Amino acid sequence: MRRALLPALAALLMIVPVQARQIDYAALWDGATPFHTFLENVKAQQESWRGRFANAAIDAAALTEARGLPGQRRILAIAEDRCSDSAWAVPYLAKLAAAVPEKLELRVIGRTAGRRVQSAHLTPDGRLATPTIVILDENNRFIGGWVERPSELQKWFVENKGSVGSDELHDYIDKWQAKDAGRSTVTEVLAILGRSASEGK
Repeated sequence: MRRALLPALAALLMIVPVQARQIDYAALWDGATPFHTFLENVKAQQESWRGRFANAAIDAAALTEARGLPGQRRILAIAEDRCSDSAWAVPYLAKLAAAVPEKLELRVIGRTAGRRVQSAHLTPDGRLATPTIVILDENNRFIGGWVERPSELQKWFVENKGSVGSDELHDYIDKWQAKDAGRSTVTEVLAILGRSASEGK
């Protein structure tokens, strides 16, 4: 009878959640593209990516907070140039990193390379999404993650996606993001940047 149970046990072991598996963040970081190189090669939504990075204004308080981080931090962005949410979030985080290079560096990988990371950091409604932002320390130890869009906007999206048409959804998102100008994204990611690796979840 015990032998009969072995195949079933083996099958169960094969479906361990991705969160419990080891993700090699060091290898992902080493293979990621520095943001300036990624930006030079953007093909979709060029105007959005380049314009937002060039014109992003990071609040003085955010810069002070970044300069006071307890150590160097690496921002690994799983993003795609054609993704509008990536184009809204990543340029502002890249501008923050560029303003405080002694503390921050941002690199980008695509969905194929970052799929396991996305699977470990789903949206509140259970989706894999870009951008997925992962914060690492200087030794590539995981500190925390941030997914897709600011919490206030994400809450609105989850609550309304079943009752609002796609065009209206995206129009609202674009208007909200344009008014916010990256401030909520920077604030929420800074809160993660301030943690230590021992606090990573």
